[in-house]
Amino acid sequence: MRNNLHSSTALTLPQPVHAPQAVGFVLGAFGASAATAAAVGGAAAGAAATAGATFAASAIGGVVINATVGIGLSVLAQALSPAPTVAKPSVQMRNPAQPVTYAQFALGKVRNGGFLGFTEKSGKYRYNICVIAAHPINGIVTHYIDERPVTEINVGDDNSISQPDVGGKGKLWPFLGSPAQLLHPDVYANFPQLTAAHDFKGLSGCVVRGKAPGNPEHLTEYYPGEIIWAYAPVFEGYTGIYDPRTDSTGYTNNAALILAWWLTEVQGIEVDWDDVAIEADVCDEDVLQRDGVTTQKRWTINTVISDDQDFETQRAQLCAACDAFLYERPDGKAGFYVGRYIAPDVTLTDTDFWSLSPSEGQTGSSAPTEIAPEYTEPDNHYREFPGGAYVFSEASRRVRETPQLFAIDNHNQAQRVAKRIGLMKRARWKLEGTIGMIGYELIGKRFVKIEHAEAGIDAVFEIGKLARTSIGTFDITAQTVEASDFDFDAVTEEPDRPEITEVTGLDDGVDDVTGVTAVSSAQGQITVSWDAQDEIYQQRARLTDINGDEIVLTQTQDDTALVFTGLVPGADYVVEVRNQSATRNGTWIAATPDIVTASGTAPGVLTVDTATADVGEVNFTGTAGTNTAGVIIYRATADDFALASYISGVIPVGSFADFDVTATSATGAAYFWAVPITGSGVEGVPVGSYSLTVT
Repeated sequence: MRNNLHSSTALTLPQPVHAPQAVGFVLGAFGASAATAAAVGGAAAGAAATAGATFAASAIGGVVINATVGIGLSVLAQALSPAPTVAKPSVQMRNPAQPVTYAQFALGKVRNGGFLGFTEKSGKYRYNICVIAAHPINGIVTHYIDERPVTEINVGDDNSISQPDVGGKGKLWPFLGSPAQLLHPDVYANFPQLTAAHDFKGLSGCVVRGKAPGNPEHLTEYYPGEIIWAYAPVFEGYTGIYDPRTDSTGYTNNAALILAWWLTEVQGIEVDWDDVAIEADVCDEDVLQRDGVTTQKRWTINTVISDDQDFETQRAQLCAACDAFLYERPDGKAGFYVGRYIAPDVTLTDTDFWSLSPSEGQTGSSAPTEIAPEYTEPDNHYREFPGGAYVFSEASRRVRETPQLFAIDNHNQAQRVAKRIGLMKRARWKLEGTIGMIGYELIGKRFVKIEHAEAGIDAVFEIGKLARTSIGTFDITAQTVEASDFDFDAVTEEPDRPEITEVTGLDDGVDDVTGVTAVSSAQGQITVSWDAQDEIYQQRARLTDINGDEIVLTQTQDDTALVFTGLVPGADYVVEVRNQSATRNGTWIAATPDIVTASGTAPGVLTVDTATADVGEVNFTGTAGTNTAGVIIYRATADDFALASYISGVIPVGSFADFDVTATSATGAAYFWAVPITGSGVEGVPVGSYSLTVT
């Protein structure tokens, strides 16, 4: 909410300012030659035109000529509020198996479960190949199985798990993405379909082998989740980060080097490596922790990003972790500053603003009185953890904000960013305005001095966003800042980190799913719904018919409902739902009502007169029953309809109509069924089997 406006929101248009360099740059960006620009603005403008042409022709300049050219923490902080688009670290501690998997990049030291690249059983053993990163990594720090750290491995027994005690039933065979790597020989020996070509080259992960217990009563003792363990290790990630200071690539968690990698390798944008080296040195500076003795590096990044995250999400997490300011240079390259104060060398006055809307910062009921960042805490098994609250005001009414800083893995750094976010939101002045040609001088600037007599402003501002809206016109948002905002005395300023209750590794339990309801509002369908659950869980729903047969569906997205289709109209089903964590199953919770009758009417039973085979096809004749819209032909190599697959689409047949239908089939002896279907897709009772040989 704006208050105490000291000037109108649209000030008078300032007098023209002669800026030949800016004129040349703009003309160059829009295609004018250096000679033309020089004729307009002189020699300086001619030189600037060349830079402008480069800017417009570059990969990002052609876009940025009408887009943002600078963005800072005050804008990025808006994307740090708790939201479903930002997955919490604990969500990553499972190994999903899915048809489409997005590449994950592990930057710095992280913990991640990854996905299943292969899972199969051979004899008494289950083999899971878990891929934890889409690139080579520096090494595994700590193995985790089902949230339990593996504290002892018997290398002499082919990497068997000694602690925790799993009865000698588990082995771990990691692979780190080497170009010449092969999986453990045991994998190839047990699965002939896997050859040396299946080497997972360039990918990192682990082969997890688990042996079934001889006595089923010991299943939960060794496998708390009743299945082979979820694998989510702590490891040092990507080894291809370039460091211009040593002209080499390797592993690092230096925030500037990771940010430069993200810009160049992920976004495809050029950077100035000399500038990157300066920022990398800042990141490597030692800062004191709260005990006043221990030091740590100023800015690090330790996180996992994924190809399914959008640009804004990745940018917010990476830049906020190191209080970075991003900008785009006239030559088309991207630049950035990590968190620190730099005295401004550009001053804006009344005549530079075409319009100005200033306001005093949040000091009323909407102003945050404390910031309690949520970050990734190693002592909490690299899961999200709420840090101590950085308090700005002891007001009787507390207003707390909890930015999600999951790319930060230490309390000190999270608190430094929290301080900056809070001070920006409580800044003395905030402004939105439109400026002219001088906006070009602000490209690559984080701080600017503003002396505006009419508004009564004389202060240093940090740019939140600088965007070019048209030729020679820029929109700017900014807020006041002090050099001391970037100082941090951990001994006196850093709040206590909340106590972390020691976790033994096993889950304390899985919460019961709540609000389960079920209804059949369409023929042959039952919709099961529940309340929104903690995102660490996925939900599984099941229907059980009168014969005790189960139908199970799993919901892995953020939705809170599942729809069962193809049910027998008029049949009763028991409906239940449970939560599942990465390692354990919750209790089945009955729906309200707990028994639901599927709506609709099933098709009547077919009467089959003949079933014959011919060259490459089978033929059925007969008469349809009630409520029939078509017939489907199924085939199986065994006399079991549960193993059958349809070999025809829906062949139209009306109720009580005679039919003569043909379906293409593979050659050889097999079993066939004819199945009626309604217009709403409900299948009836299969008629068969018919043993036929197709030639």
